[in-house]
Amino acid sequence: MLPYLSHKNFMLAQYGEALFSIPVNLEFGCPNREKDGSGGCSFCPEHGARAAQIADAKSVEEQIEKALSFAKRRYKASSFALYIQAYTGTFASLVRQKEAYENLLSLYPFRALHVGTRPDCLSESTLEYLSELNQKLDVVVELGVQTLHDTSLARMNRGHDAACSLDAIKRLHGKGLKVYAHLIIGLPNENLEMWKQSLKGLVDAGIDGIKFHNLHIIEKTDLAREYAQTPFALLNEYAYAEALIELLRYIPSTIPILRLATDTPAYELIAPTWHMAKGQFGEYIAQTMRYRGIKQGDLVESKCEESDEIPQKIDLKDGSSTLWNETYHDYYHPKAGAYTQAETLFLEKSDLKARLEKGDVNLLEIGFGMGYTTFKAIELAQTLAQNRLHVNAIDQDRMLLQRASAIVPNALHVKILNALFTCKTYEDDFARIDFQNVEARYGVTLLSEKFDVIFLDPFIESNNASLVTLEFFQALKKLLKPDGVLVASTALHVSQIGLNLAGFDVHVANDETSDIKGIVATHSTASKPLHVKEPYRDSYGVWSDKEIETLHQKRSLV
Repeated sequence: MLPYLSHKNFMLAQYGEALFSIPVNLEFGCPNREKDGSGGCSFCPEHGARAAQIADAKSVEEQIEKALSFAKRRYKASSFALYIQAYTGTFASLVRQKEAYENLLSLYPFRALHVGTRPDCLSESTLEYLSELNQKLDVVVELGVQTLHDTSLARMNRGHDAACSLDAIKRLHGKGLKVYAHLIIGLPNENLEMWKQSLKGLVDAGIDGIKFHNLHIIEKTDLAREYAQTPFALLNEYAYAEALIELLRYIPSTIPILRLATDTPAYELIAPTWHMAKGQFGEYIAQTMRYRGIKQGDLVESKCEESDEIPQKIDLKDGSSTLWNETYHDYYHPKAGAYTQAETLFLEKSDLKARLEKGDVNLLEIGFGMGYTTFKAIELAQTLAQNRLHVNAIDQDRMLLQRASAIVPNALHVKILNALFTCKTYEDDFARIDFQNVEARYGVTLLSEKFDVIFLDPFIESNNASLVTLEFFQALKKLLKPDGVLVASTALHVSQIGLNLAGFDVHVANDETSDIKGIVATHSTASKPLHVKEPYRDSYGVWSDKEIETLHQKRSLV
């Protein structure tokens, strides 16, 4: 189950099936453009966001025929909603609107009509007509709000202010019409707080749905010319995901999310360049929200009571306890025990005791998991009581902290887990932990400090291939001090290859008497052989584990 209300699931509940959108361009133009098509909003392309699948159609009849054929062929669709998408769907006389709409609706038994338009292009007669149509089929007005900040609206030459948008929503609701608002995330000089303000204004206005657009720079637009002269920051996949996840928490769970991210044909897009596929991005959003134990609307709606159920555990040989991972169908720790792995692999092979006796230690742990390794490191720092240990811990699964706190046997360990779950920080006289609840590849890009020790626990490497790629090891090398050490709980030969090529000397640190396996890596100045087996690759830092594994298998066969 998704942690947000997708439009598909909303339609399944409302219609008993999903309606596929059939986009149409009526060539009504836009009140914000000159007669020759020039001008308009700074972000809008010349074709007014016309759908790619109907780009070469010469008539509306041909547009519908092409769009229906595409949806039936690609998605096996059987029910449809007509979407008047490009430009402004109400920028015409009422006579022309009626003629165009009724012609379109006669071509196919559509179950709903979506009309894309602007807040400043809704005459009273248009509202009356749409209200009449709403008695025959569901009519939804998709309103291009974009932002509720007047400075941004003026900068993008939008041609109306925020008050106009809010008034349009009120007038549409007054006629019994549903309103789906479009909101752009990433406009120049806007930030998360401003996006929240726009979103709150729309939610308070009672919108019935929302469509998110991450800002795209499209060729031949005023925004493209501005960007060429003075480039400004744009959101990559991870940064946009963080913003979007936060915003979803302020949207009541009854409001459907029509779209999470923008679609722009590659041949038109100038920036940003994403390398995460649309489907993968949606999966990433859902997975991240589940890992963090959050969902749409949880910051504005009353929370359900948390379950008191204690997770199923297994007791290991050294007195530690671990949990079963449903995704990977394995336990989080070796049978020899989590304490033993922490002490004999991570602490011992990193010489952490000697380092703490010498001075303060900066430690990065990737794959914090149930926190056993950091707990043992904190315990060591407290026992020595000489210097401070600062741990920067990264893990995507925040909910594991809560589950682990119910089964770990040590009171200090429980205290650490609860502190990190609640406020992402733990501190005592000799140690501090800062917890980053993010995907590791993104998390390391947020770090600027250097580390004496890096602990890497990829769990099951073949299922977490993103943590043992050449590119990830190269990123870790930049974060490791010259005399630093990286210890990883991986025994895969492909991991050793990746570390070697990234510039590390690698030593296997397997315990022959148990199932504890590991690698110790330090900086190397020696050149590496050119002819070696292929490491895992992740050129852009966004590929899924499955994609990385599949690519590796293909490369290995060459």
